[in-house]
Amino acid sequence: MLKLHIKPHSLGRSWSWNGDRLESGQSWIEPFAHPALDCLTAADRDTGATFVTVRELLRDREDHGRRLVIELPTVGYHRILDEARGWPLDFVTVETTGTGHVSVSTGSCGSAPVYLTANRGALYGSWNMADTAQHLPTVALDVLETARLLALWFRYTHRTSFSGLFRLTERATASYDGDRIAFRMPEPARHSTARALKPDAAVLGAYEQLLDGVLDRHVFDPDTTTAHLSGGMDSAVTGTHASLRHPGRILSSAMLLPGTGGVQQRRRRQEMIRRAKFRGDVTTNAADLAPLHPTGRRALGGFVNPYEEPYHEATAALVEALSAHGVRTVITGIGGDEMMALTPAEAPHLPVGPAHQTTPWLGPTACEALHDAEAVTAPPTVVNEMTLLALASAAPLLLTSGLWPVHPFADPSMIRFGEWLPREWRSDKMLHRRRLANLGLSDDVVRPKLPENFTLVMHQALREHISAHADRILADGSPLIDAELIDPDALASAVTRIRGGTILETDDRLADAIAVDLAIRSARP
Repeated sequence: MLKLHIKPHSLGRSWSWNGDRLESGQSWIEPFAHPALDCLTAADRDTGATFVTVRELLRDREDHGRRLVIELPTVGYHRILDEARGWPLDFVTVETTGTGHVSVSTGSCGSAPVYLTANRGALYGSWNMADTAQHLPTVALDVLETARLLALWFRYTHRTSFSGLFRLTERATASYDGDRIAFRMPEPARHSTARALKPDAAVLGAYEQLLDGVLDRHVFDPDTTTAHLSGGMDSAVTGTHASLRHPGRILSSAMLLPGTGGVQQRRRRQEMIRRAKFRGDVTTNAADLAPLHPTGRRALGGFVNPYEEPYHEATAALVEALSAHGVRTVITGIGGDEMMALTPAEAPHLPVGPAHQTTPWLGPTACEALHDAEAVTAPPTVVNEMTLLALASAAPLLLTSGLWPVHPFADPSMIRFGEWLPREWRSDKMLHRRRLANLGLSDDVVRPKLPENFTLVMHQALREHISAHADRILADGSPLIDAELIDPDALASAVTRIRGGTILETDDRLADAIAVDLAIRSARP
């Protein structure tokens, strides 16, 4: 939501606008420029403390505080600071004490997390990891987090694969005194369990009202909005609902799949587009830009964020096409899987356990580090941690093109609704399927016969692009091999097998290994 460069020991007593930035002494804060966001700045005239908050606007307060700079006595200052800290939608707040300390805090939403580092008495931060990484005093691997990333043992944490570069996690506060960054973590979030329904409970009616309420909290212009409509249950619900609320005004968008699954996807999407009265459709072909395609930014030497979209190249092409159509807001289905998820007690048959057991090319350092895989993680979150990681993955590409995301299934009220639903409404995403059936959509949409996924695209990437990157690593070396996070012999064996035509389900993890290698290389001067 913002970028910043703050030297806490040379701050002035207030902030003032200079173009698109707020400045104070040698420090600056640059809010992300978007009609859905607001920036409020306040100073305590008695103590010299200040705060700047960048936040997503509430629809009923669209004109509140935009680019406003105010000076107040202590009582008034703390009143509006308390409001900023409790803002119900996404926000990032920067506070200074006037005594050489600065803190950065955020809420529970996690739409566009800030990445932080410190160097030579200055705090640097940005929603774009590339901005922050260039200020690292040294580029080194965080062994534990890199091992988790390579093993797909994802955990929500303030650590990243770069030592000294941190993610500001939900409800956390990062403090800086000119020397080091310290983190204060929140209390664990509390969650609910399934409840029994009354015999006459109108679940679908309540769900529709909730979708209305969640969308109505956000500020967006339907004429410059797209709803992601991949064909999956989650985006099908949010996309069709948004378009039916604003018929003929919202664009649908998606990456189209190859093969017979892609034929089915196109047919199903067209039925949804007609029924929900979308005004048009913007698509890209995923197979044309498979992961690590040689024309993509990652292969061409640009900075690589190891947490970004795995299908980065095709996603980037879609986002650029949407920007060219004047789109400023994207409504997604991210979080729908977690909202409908069964608990371990409800689904004891589901596989659990460490992913590294099926990643044979992990090196000894990675395997040893994963014994502490649950260390240094954030407390239980308001929004599911897998959803938060998905939001963080999606944000950089969107914001780079000037788009702001709206994630209805990541709204706390939607999460609570899912937690309260009995198992039978969540199992097999029954709630979503019945919602779509209630719209009059066919069984082809509600219960597609074929899987629609990116397996063919990933297999293409493994054969055509990823193996070539692995060859480079094996020939030229890699920080991952030097740190014994990757076993080069096992990696070479996997590449030989892939080239021989045998691709395992877990081979897609090679794409993540290549992304981490490219990330370290791209961050080094």
